[in-house]
Formats: sequence, C-alpha cells, structure tokens
Amino acid sequence: MVKGTSKQAVIVSPGEKSGFEQAIFILSPQNSAAASSPGELLELAGDIASEYTVASLPAIKKKRLLPCVFSFLLGCAVTASAFFFLPFFGM
Repeated sequence: MVKGTSKQAVIVSPGEKSGFEQAIFILSPQNSAAASSPGELLELAGDIASEYTVASLPAIKKKRLLPCVFSFLLGCAVTASAFFFLPFFGM
C-alpha cells in the first residue's frame, strides 16, 4: 500500500516475451535524485525488471536432467514389472 500523495513511480511495460505485464517501481524521496533524467530512471527500472523475467533464468543443463530421466524410467520399469509378476506369485 502506498501512503502519501507525493510519491513518484516508474511504470515499465515490457515486450510480449516477458513474464509480466507491468512493473511498478516506487521511488523513495531520499534516492529520487540518483538518476538525473527520466530516461535514466526507465533504463535502471528496465535493468532491474529484466533480472526477474523468465527469459533471464538459466536453462536446465542436460547433465542435471539426465539423472531425473533415468530415475523416472527406472521407476516405470520396476512398477511395470511388479504389476506383471505379482499375479504369478499369488499376491
């Protein structure tokens, strides 16, 4: 919730490929003089917002994905063999 009436805000509307519709940055009165022009404020806000978009997340490496796929396939094989061999043992 924003209190007061003299707050300054920077609203960034990114392109279509980002994970959010708008990013709203509310400037504190102490640090509002950090950027000298509105263009610098937009650039700073865009840099901060780009750190949190889906496109900036690192991709899953194949080496990390291989044990998960192997475990899944092994679990499928054990489950299928259990359902196949249980009727032969009378369980």
